[in-house]
Amino acid sequence: MAKSTASLLRVTGLKATTLGMLQGTFFSLIGLVVAISYSISAVVKFTESTESILRGMTFGLAHGFVAIILIPIAYFIAGWIIGLLYGVIINAVLESSGGLVLKTENDGKADTK
Repeated sequence: MAKSTASLLRVTGLKATTLGMLQGTFFSLIGLVVAISYSISAVVKFTESTESILRGMTFGLAHGFVAIILIPIAYFIAGWIIGLLYGVIINAVLESSGGLVLKTENDGKADTK
């Protein structure tokens, strides 16, 4: 059995664009769910409003496909901007407070080359 060693790691900042990318990706997944639900409701709405089921589904799917492409992109952009702002704020707080101390543990199982 390997001996466990603990060490402390001080985090004094982070890359704000990385946090922006993480936040943007999360927002785009939410946007995809919103777009899929919008697409389904658009198909139902256009199918009910036209006399032809095929025509209604075509118009609804056209709106839905555009939404599935554009809404996640818009959500990603908004999430990236919000994440970037969070990153700038976190960097300011970490810099003024002297950093964040994390306790890490190496149990010997991981290959650390």
